[in-house]
Amino acid sequence: MPTEPAPRGSTESGLVERIYAARGGEILIAEAGQRVSLTDLLQMSRTASAQLRADGVRPGDPVGLVSENGLVFLRALLGILHCGAVAVPLATPSAMGGVHGYIDHLRRVLADSTMRHLVASSACLGVIRGHSADLPPVKVIDGDALPTTGPELTEPADIDSLAVIQYTSGSTRNPRGVVLSHRNVVAGLDAIVDGCALTETDVAGLWIPLFHDMGLFSTLAALSQGLRVVVWRPSTFVRQPAAWLQQFVHNGCTVTTAPNFFYDHLADDANRVPKDLDLSGWRLGLNGAEPVQASTVTRFQKAFTDRGLRPNVIMPVYGMAEATLAVTFPRPGARLSHLWLDRARTRDSSLVVLAEPGTPGARPLVAVGQAVRGVRVRIGGADGAEDHLGEIEITGTPVTSGYFQQPAGELFTMDGWLRTGDEGFVHGGELYIAGRTRNMVVIRGHNYYAEDVEAIVRDVPGVYRRRCAAVGEDHERGERLVVVVETAIESSDERQNLIGRIRSAISAELGQLDVTVQLMPPQSMPRTSSGKVQRAKVRHSAPPTT
Repeated sequence: MPTEPAPRGSTESGLVERIYAARGGEILIAEAGQRVSLTDLLQMSRTASAQLRADGVRPGDPVGLVSENGLVFLRALLGILHCGAVAVPLATPSAMGGVHGYIDHLRRVLADSTMRHLVASSACLGVIRGHSADLPPVKVIDGDALPTTGPELTEPADIDSLAVIQYTSGSTRNPRGVVLSHRNVVAGLDAIVDGCALTETDVAGLWIPLFHDMGLFSTLAALSQGLRVVVWRPSTFVRQPAAWLQQFVHNGCTVTTAPNFFYDHLADDANRVPKDLDLSGWRLGLNGAEPVQASTVTRFQKAFTDRGLRPNVIMPVYGMAEATLAVTFPRPGARLSHLWLDRARTRDSSLVVLAEPGTPGARPLVAVGQAVRGVRVRIGGADGAEDHLGEIEITGTPVTSGYFQQPAGELFTMDGWLRTGDEGFVHGGELYIAGRTRNMVVIRGHNYYAEDVEAIVRDVPGVYRRRCAAVGEDHERGERLVVVVETAIESSDERQNLIGRIRSAISAELGQLDVTVQLMPPQSMPRTSSGKVQRAKVRHSAPPTT
């Protein structure tokens, strides 16, 4: 892919300075009905900064932040930055699926980051303080009690000093802290703004957790442009997708960003959305953080076309915390590009072999555009050629220098490009994601992508909300394929029929494989805060149903 120009504007100012440069701007916290101007938010954060300094926070200190979406999170985040410290957004207890798992996660993050201070909202304080004996020593500060008026503090930050440590969600490995300097973050926000073609007429509507890189940097990008930003808690959308969509429209929102399952849930709930709801103002819906499904895009568009939804609202994108979110974006409003890939022949040759739609063994893939400003993308071993399958590698101003207090190891290539761990190829000038290099099961010498198996299984009738995961299991005769599926079916006979249908569907597409199928109740599969399946945990959490 071609070299992209440097990010627009100067990056010789820190993150807070970039936000100060915005004109206007407003935050609306939907559930609470709180409306605060960006000017007032920045003033409150300066006051919070002074209190953090009084509590012992020093420039350069990593400071944890545990809060649900809301003003407490935003005020504390900017207060940490005003104090010259490093913001470390962390998952909330409700996002981890159980107190024991949450405390274990928090313990590992606290130990890795060596932080001395942790700001927590009142709603999260009870869990943290109630398990303080299980955690490394840390001073816990009540985020709700941070003053909003009084003495103020602003500590100028060097452009190359750390701004954020973004801990990975743990979908592929134990959480690790992605270090992002002010230079990284400012360039990353510029890339998002340019990639989305944001203007002052846009209104951002966001429900993704603010502690997640997608929620955090999408919100900061909107604020850096002085936009009006409407923020919901994730539970508001998850519990009532149709009602959330009505709020999105009534608040005049034009842009949102979410994983693929968001669009599936809306399509599932389409019959609960009023027929006269006007969706014509919805300009852009970024789709990322998990594999983008062509069937989801088609189904979503079909479900809401009669309500004025614009063509090509969904914008499939590729990003990661290691790049301050954005890596590749298509042109906003561009027609969806997709193709069918013969996976077996492509695997064998490492060269892209296309197939006719619906061909057994083939899988549809969606293009995720070209490199955003300030980022370069290449396929390892391709020497710039298209249609060569390999690991995706990236470099550029928004890209991290590594993980907090960890050696680079194999994270970077010999010439300094970051190895993403994702496999893909360039076709027609656009990037396609084939899957994670580590999400493969090797059976009798053949590699099978977890994403391929899941694409087959999720459409089998009886699979709850298309939720499934394919993982490998060591066996005395080699690795075998295990498919874990959520289902609401309770009858023993019907469950056995579902298992048979799943095995038949896989065999029809991928050949005769020895497949173990395990069924789980709805909402029980381990997932990250962004909705991605935690495959490392899935195998151990499923019952031994075969």
